Amino acid sequence: MVTKSDFVMEWDKALGFKGDPFPEKVLLPINTFLVNRKDEKEKLNWFFIKGYYFGTIIGEPGVGKTVVLKWLEDRLSKYNRLHAVYINAAVFKEQINIPQRMLLPLLSFQERLFTQPHKKLGSIEIMNLLKKKLQHKAVALLIDNAQHLTEKNLELIKGMKRDGFRMQIIIASNPKEYGKSRLSEIGPDELNITLRRLNFEEVKEMLAKRIEAFGGRGLYPFSENDLKEMYDKADKNPKEFLKLCRDEAIKILIHKREALEKQAYAQASEIRESKPLKTSIKKTFPSDNKMDVKIRKANEKDMREEEKEQKGKLIRIKFAFGKRDEHEKSMKPAMQPMQSSQPKQSLAIKKDDKRAIYSDEHKEALVNQLSSTSPRRKTVEDDKKKNEKYVSETDKLLRELADEFEVK
Repeated sequence: MVTKSDFVMEWDKALGFKGDPFPEKVLLPINTFLVNRKDEKEKLNWFFIKGYYFGTIIGEPGVGKTVVLKWLEDRLSKYNRLHAVYINAAVFKEQINIPQRMLLPLLSFQERLFTQPHKKLGSIEIMNLLKKKLQHKAVALLIDNAQHLTEKNLELIKGMKRDGFRMQIIIASNPKEYGKSRLSEIGPDELNITLRRLNFEEVKEMLAKRIEAFGGRGLYPFSENDLKEMYDKADKNPKEFLKLCRDEAIKILIHKREALEKQAYAQASEIRESKPLKTSIKKTFPSDNKMDVKIRKANEKDMREEEKEQKGKLIRIKFAFGKRDEHEKSMKPAMQPMQSSQPKQSLAIKKDDKRAIYSDEHKEALVNQLSSTSPRRKTVEDDKKKNEKYVSETDKLLRELADEFEVK
């Protein structure tokens, strides 16, 4: 979001960035900021698989030669059988000691800090130490701005192959300087990459990645028309395009603050609308579940099963019958009133017959016996006298028991 002020020195922070998104340098991690270059990647991969010796990457200044070389260095560093060394020949104003630059990453911490053999040894000793440190590894020598190499360095590179160094060399240069130099003497070009300029969509992708890496959103603060004008003005050159983006961002901040604030608000609204709503899993309870109830008329089979189930829930009492005398003794208190009143209708049990014969007198005797032993039964009997229609729980129980025995 734009900082409200009439004078701004830190333009990047005023635009909501954490830093300058448009510097003239390679941003890391390199694989994140390298746009497209699919064909070039395939050629480079084939070059190293085949074990070719020499190759070139030719392109106009600012089209991305350095980015491609730095990406290649990053990919090669993941393999132990290769020792990748990147050298930018344009940085050195004097003679580059190539063997020393190749040796330095192979030295231990103690050697680099204390003994420092790369500074004390002569060229021949350095070459011998380099061979010892490399052991079975091959050298991938990546030289950027190779047109700045001196004649002595060219001869050194050609001589290293004769000395038995396993090397693969890739140089990067612009077309004019490469044609004037003696770089082609290193060997036949088995890579032959000519970098093209990025198209408009690729340039926008590159710009968006840089802006987002520094805390921005999309292509803000630029509009589509702004980008198109800058792309044409830079003649499709990515390096020149980034320079124009930096200048244009500052101009927009100074001269178009109100319009910029409206644009930022509109983009933020679009982002909020495009984001999906956050949802949470709703907890369900048994009451929330809908029950699918189907009602049908019960048939005879269902009635029998239900009756059978209800009988299974009842308390079943089994009578164990022993000898006649023992049974009569146990039943004597209950049977005497019945024998005196109606001796012919008394309960008769045969020796070989284990069936109980139900009679009203027998039931009445059992009721009297139960009512005499339980004090709560007396209240029930009193209620029975008051209400003749009342049926006691004992009667219900005895009636259910009677259904389970045969009546003689």
